[in-house]
Amino acid sequence: MIRDERLYEVETRLAMPQDAEHIVYIFRAGFPHHLLPYTIYNQPGIVDYLRGMIAVQRLGTTSITAVATYRGQVIAWAQFHRHPTLLFLNHIYVTPEFQGAGVGRLLLRDAISTVKDPGQIYLGSEAFANNHKALRWYASLGLTPSDRLDWAEIKPEPAQDVPTWWSFDGLITGLAAQKRFGFSRMLLRTDRAEYVIRALGQRFYRGNSFDIIEDPSALTALHTLDPERSLMIIARTQNQGSRYPTVAQGQQVRGRIDVALAVLNTLPL
Repeated sequence: MIRDERLYEVETRLAMPQDAEHIVYIFRAGFPHHLLPYTIYNQPGIVDYLRGMIAVQRLGTTSITAVATYRGQVIAWAQFHRHPTLLFLNHIYVTPEFQGAGVGRLLLRDAISTVKDPGQIYLGSEAFANNHKALRWYASLGLTPSDRLDWAEIKPEPAQDVPTWWSFDGLITGLAAQKRFGFSRMLLRTDRAEYVIRALGQRFYRGNSFDIIEDPSALTALHTLDPERSLMIIARTQNQGSRYPTVAQGQQVRGRIDVALAVLNTLPL
């Protein structure tokens, strides 16, 4: 039995380029405002970027986005990252006036059925560790906690009296993307490792490994490229994370797709 009569007029589909502006609006309304600067959704070119990404998502891109509409207006969206055996729910947001109406459940059910690849047997997602409502919802779908993530911010400082070596792969295309969208991605190589580095706006780098903290060449490279930027690391919780200011913590969850769909198909909207 439908609890909210508006659901009779809610439709779900894959996103289209013209949905990008609504997607960004809904994200900004639902995401913690103090953490927005650490995301691409706070950057000036994000709508243009999403239009391009959505336009090619049927060609086999890693990310695929679906939306729910009410009388033609986008009211919710979900973005998945595709892996061979895992479908990862990267984002799901509902516009404030439709929260609690069952739109998120309807969208997730239909979107999984639409985007799931044959080999994907697991469903994963992530929420901030203090978002107990979201974590309870995932638990109700059979998803259990897996990795814990720290969001730690440091200031890269150049090495003193230590030999360093580094190279940037994709720097020129990264700078072009930075100019157009306000964010970019490049590969930083040192004599120790390779790191995927993203630049966000004018203030931040973003990395995904705490190993970079112990690599003087990497920190020197980032300082040399832009000495004003801080480095935000979002990675699995480790002892190193406690040594630096942590602005947030994330909790990843994981379970079987068939179990989640069975729940979504039986619970009343």
